[in-house]
Amino acid sequence: MRVRDATWPGFGRGLGADVKAELLMIGSCSTTYRLGEAVFRTTRVDDNPEITHSNAQAMAMETNVYRILGAHERIAKCLYLGPIDNVVVLKFYSIGNLKDYITAHGPSQLHKWTKQMIEAVEYIHGRGVRHSDIKLCQWLLDSGLNARLSDFNGCGYDAQPLLGMRSVKALSYERQSHFLPRDRSKDNTVISDLFALGSALYELEHGSSPFVEISEERVTEYFTQGKFPPVSDMALGRIILGCWQSHYRSATELLYAAEQL
Repeated sequence: MRVRDATWPGFGRGLGADVKAELLMIGSCSTTYRLGEAVFRTTRVDDNPEITHSNAQAMAMETNVYRILGAHERIAKCLYLGPIDNVVVLKFYSIGNLKDYITAHGPSQLHKWTKQMIEAVEYIHGRGVRHSDIKLCQWLLDSGLNARLSDFNGCGYDAQPLLGMRSVKALSYERQSHFLPRDRSKDNTVISDLFALGSALYELEHGSSPFVEISEERVTEYFTQGKFPPVSDMALGRIILGCWQSHYRSATELLYAAEQL
């Protein structure tokens, strides 16, 4: 792909007459390219118009969420939002995501990342946003190895009167290993996000998702019965189990508990 005379706000000056964009990923609802020190996500067009429409809704969701969240040190930095909600431009984080990093290097800054992951969720909840797809790979690492939450195209959020936005139900659900057993016809909640965060923190310390060795159907059965992987020997075990058992009613409560470890 080639981009000509790009002069989007947030990019600064024009990118020149003939600039190559590197395809990074074709996702379920968006296509992501790298352009210098930025990445831009656009609606993935499908042969099926209904799928394209659904993908466009997800992109609109993501642009709205970045408008709601604004700039914050625990959130991936947004450089530009398209005028018709079909483009999101983010800072390129060359180190990649937290899941890939700990696979290669281990959880070398366990308590720092634990605190930062919770801070990110506390921040979005404070803005009325529920992520609805929390997992370890959703955190990117900046040059200081600080964790920044990303990927908001499946979120739900409260009404935002100052921005002229009505409340919107989440468009996605967590993977089974991060999913609080519940009625799928109902919206996600702070508690379901915290349950998923518990599984993400398990990923962070353990190196894999809960019950990675069994089927998704069995995972749901175990979680419904209140059966969880053993965590008593883990440094984060107490707060992980607290998330799974819905002990914490807010990310602020969870953050306080994490600071006592």
